[in-house]
Amino acid sequence: MKIKGLIIVAAVVLLSACNSTQGGLYWGNYSDSLYNYKKEPGEATRKQHVKSLNDIVATSDKKGIRVPPGVLVELAIMEIESGRPDNADTLLDRELALYPESKTLVLELKKRNGA
Repeated sequence: MKIKGLIIVAAVVLLSACNSTQGGLYWGNYSDSLYNYKKEPGEATRKQHVKSLNDIVATSDKKGIRVPPGVLVELAIMEIESGRPDNADTLLDRELALYPESKTLVLELKKRNGA
């Protein structure tokens, strides 16, 4: 259950965004999506939150800006929980490349993921 604790840490970091763009980063509807998922946990709200995270990544890529910190980590955790560890490793590698200061968290997740 330590992964859930890491999700909470990632969520706290990400919730610092008040609107969809802050400091040149695209946050999309992250706050609403996470709130709905935590308020009513279930497959439907989980899928919607994963869709929101993927939208943030895709829109950031399209705009040529960095993905906000923690988004790739949270998406990687969702991938691990869904049984797609290879996708998770790719996302964690990207988070580490964008945010070297996340090294401790990323390496711990990779270790738990069997990498």
